[in-house]
Amino acid sequence: MLQLKNSIIVFGLCLFALGVAAPLPAMAEDILVTQYKADPSGAPYGVGIEKGFFKKAGVDITGVISGEGGGASVRAVIASELGYGETSPAGIIAAINQGQDIKIVDIGSRSLADNVIIVMPNSPIKAIQDLKGKKFGISNPKSLGEMTAVLALEKGGLKPDDVQRVALGNLAGALTALENNVVDVTSIPGILFLMRGGESKYRVIMGPKDLPALPPAVGIATGDLMKKNPDKIRAILAGRREAVKFIYEHTADASKILETVYAPLPPNDVDMMMQQLVEANFYSEGKIEMPLLDNAVRAMKYVGMLDKDIDLTKMVDASFLPSDLQK
Repeated sequence: MLQLKNSIIVFGLCLFALGVAAPLPAMAEDILVTQYKADPSGAPYGVGIEKGFFKKAGVDITGVISGEGGGASVRAVIASELGYGETSPAGIIAAINQGQDIKIVDIGSRSLADNVIIVMPNSPIKAIQDLKGKKFGISNPKSLGEMTAVLALEKGGLKPDDVQRVALGNLAGALTALENNVVDVTSIPGILFLMRGGESKYRVIMGPKDLPALPPAVGIATGDLMKKNPDKIRAILAGRREAVKFIYEHTADASKILETVYAPLPPNDVDMMMQQLVEANFYSEGKIEMPLLDNAVRAMKYVGMLDKDIDLTKMVDASFLPSDLQK
């Protein structure tokens, strides 16, 4: 009997040891993405969650928290339990420049193709070159809208000061000003453009394929996450990459998944938007293209967010990307 009792104890201890040694299942986590439902930059996360790409890569991302944008989103990522998120580069660069312990670890989207630059249908303005001496409505100074304006003007051969930039508090204010002829032109996110009537109400003078190459969405990780759990970052970036590939290879199927994310936008509009973004090569698999970040820095200087040169190479870390994207 004693021998049987000892055998049971030994068996129990073995089971306990196996339980301790077995890897714990990944905890479900949410990821912060700036303006998730209002901007298509975050589409790979919706697709990746639905298709199980993150779980397959080894991280259980089950939800997305929509960030406010700018510095608020950067602070939210730093304070988050996950320690990774996606937001616009200007706020990130400014935060790193101020000493925050974060790094850019991937690029999410490659251009401002998620926006359109519009005028009213009866406007004499036909192209960006016609804007000299006109008024460009923006939400706020130093915003992505102002950066869009100055880079679009630059692409059209104009100088930033050739056009007066008028701050109107928010995007709705910029649209109201445009509709009441207070300003001549404005830029708005493509989703808002479609929700407000699209081409039946406004005329596009610069669309997705023509907008400047500045990444509206960049992935960042905190120093704490990079030191303590680098494999989690690798898994997030690997899962996101699979989602981007799916968007390019199966755009219609991806659009179907995203219908609930971008509701109440009609399904046909979601599909049209995603097709346009794919044609514009909007989504990045993650590779850190330094010229895109250089454009962001130049725009920041234009709008007064930076007053001196910075060393971007110290702000990025490509080592968490798949090896073929690190070059």
